Amino acid sequence: MTLYIYAATVQRVIDGDTVVLDVDLGFKTWHHGPFRLVGINARELHSPGGLEARDNLMALLPPGTSVGLSSVKPDKYAERYDAKIVMPDGSDLGELLVSTSWAAVWDGRGSPTIPPWPRVAAS
Repeated sequence: MTLYIYAATVQRVIDGDTVVLDVDLGFKTWHHGPFRLVGINARELHSPGGLEARDNLMALLPPGTSVGLSSVKPDKYAERYDAKIVMPDGSDLGELLVSTSWAAVWDGRGSPTIPPWPRVAAS
C-alpha cells in the first residue's frame, strides 16, 4: 500500500485531536474538511481538560500553518477522516501530543483511553 503525503493548511482546531484542513490533492483539486488524528485520543471538550487540550493544539497549529497529511480512512463516528499529520518540522503530531500527555494512545477499538488530568507532562 502506498501512503501519500498531501500538503495541507490548517483552517481551525475543533478539539484536542481534530482539525479542519484545506488539503491540496494536486491538479488544482482541493478538499476542505475535518480530520481526526489516528491512533490517539484527547480529552473531549465537555470533560475536564478538554478546553485546555484544544487550546494546546491551537497553539501548535494556528490558522494558516502548513502541514503534511496522510489520510488513513473515513472516521466511524463523524463526517471526517482519520489521518496522520506531520508538523512543519517533520515530527508526527500524534506522537508529540502523546509524549507531552495531551493525548493517549488509542487504536479506535473498545473504550477510548483518556489522558490524565490534571495533565502531567512527560519529561
